[in-house]
Amino acid sequence: MTTIVGIQGDGFAVVGCDTRISSFGDSGDAYQISTLGNGSAKIAANGKYLLGAAGEMRAINILHHVFQPPPVTPGLKGKKLDAFITGKFIPTLRACFDSQGYSPPDSGDSKEHRAEQGSSIIVVVNGAIYIIESDYSWTAEANYLYSTGTGSSYALGSLHSLMGKKRPTASQARSICTKALTVASKFDPYTGSPFQTFVQEAPYLKAPSKDA
Repeated sequence: MTTIVGIQGDGFAVVGCDTRISSFGDSGDAYQISTLGNGSAKIAANGKYLLGAAGEMRAINILHHVFQPPPVTPGLKGKKLDAFITGKFIPTLRACFDSQGYSPPDSGDSKEHRAEQGSSIIVVVNGAIYIIESDYSWTAEANYLYSTGTGSSYALGSLHSLMGKKRPTASQARSICTKALTVASKFDPYTGSPFQTFVQEAPYLKAPSKDA
């Protein structure tokens, strides 16, 4: 499983993730723990987006290697960006997941797919963070702090504790995200180091930073 965290800054967004992969048997118990190799990540740049998923590796594979997100106007923000995510991005994402068989079919002989998939998707675009749930609904947090995955409760508590009253710089946000992931890894067996952090300053992407 996974822990992904994010901090919405002033004109930038920082997101971070762990690199542990857990394999589960039919009983639901984890039978193997592994770590993503060099060059792989649960979050990656895809065009002008940072995209990641907490849940299933299949979603991550599709997001990073198959999905072609719709072009977005630089500087689009606020309600106009919300409308773009709702009316353009999510339908394109769903169509891609459906075409790749990553959606359960409707009952009976129908070839149509239900509006469901198996992961929580994190999207960063134009310096804004969105969480898209398995039913394709999205949320954006009023407190600017994001956490999803199996260790999300531990990480979110850490984010709140570490943030203080001032909005952080991008460098400070990276450090806070890494510390929150470290805390989550101490209590969630499905979260593990090394951790990776990514910064997006609209409309440009910065290279990821890997933190031990």
